[in-house]
Amino acid sequence: MDRTPEITVATWNTAWATVGSRRGQLIRQRLTDTDADVLVVTEGRRGLLAEGGHVADGGDDWGYGRERDRRKVLLWSQQPLTDVERITTGAGAGRVVTAMTTTPAGPIRVLAVCIPWSNAHVSTGRKDAAVWSEHLECLDHIEALVSGLDADIPVVIAGDMNQRVPRVRQPVRVASRLAEVLGRWTVHTAGDVEHGPLIDHVASDLTCAGLRTWSGTSPEVRLSDHSGVMCTLTRA
Repeated sequence: MDRTPEITVATWNTAWATVGSRRGQLIRQRLTDTDADVLVVTEGRRGLLAEGGHVADGGDDWGYGRERDRRKVLLWSQQPLTDVERITTGAGAGRVVTAMTTTPAGPIRVLAVCIPWSNAHVSTGRKDAAVWSEHLECLDHIEALVSGLDADIPVVIAGDMNQRVPRVRQPVRVASRLAEVLGRWTVHTAGDVEHGPLIDHVASDLTCAGLRTWSGTSPEVRLSDHSGVMCTLTRA
């Protein structure tokens, strides 16, 4: 019997690890070891990504001052990325990138995100936001973007969503808004999973055939304040 083609998608917030540090070396190895078809890295640097792939990012300006090699969101794929689009204004700027790529199970569209945390630009950065306002505005941008996507092409959304799913402590209105924006997709990383509950998520309109997580710690050093996750997806 032929095996059903699978798509592996991983995501992790690497907490601005520098490439030459021991922490950065360990993170890079862990990312490489996933051998994912598609990888979304948030708060990261290109040098942490495996060689030989194809990369798109959300841009270098999310309102906190630009640093040459820092990116809020990076999308890496084993196969070329096409039809790349970014959000360049408002709370989504620098935090959202989408592209098409091919996989063993056929073409998919990937939406890579790093949605602002609750206090973004409240007491740091521009200092002109209210609690959760940047998060909610970014969700508005994402909703507008996904409304124009081709419904015949599978969509995978991955990255740092800065909410636990289902709701834990965030306001009901904030949890409800995320659920509304992601309404047509299944959040495969929701609920009680190892090293969870997670705020780095993978959602799609595909079937999740397997899920693996890893902690942000190692015997040597703390790698990240986030757990990482990889999903194995198949067409129904």
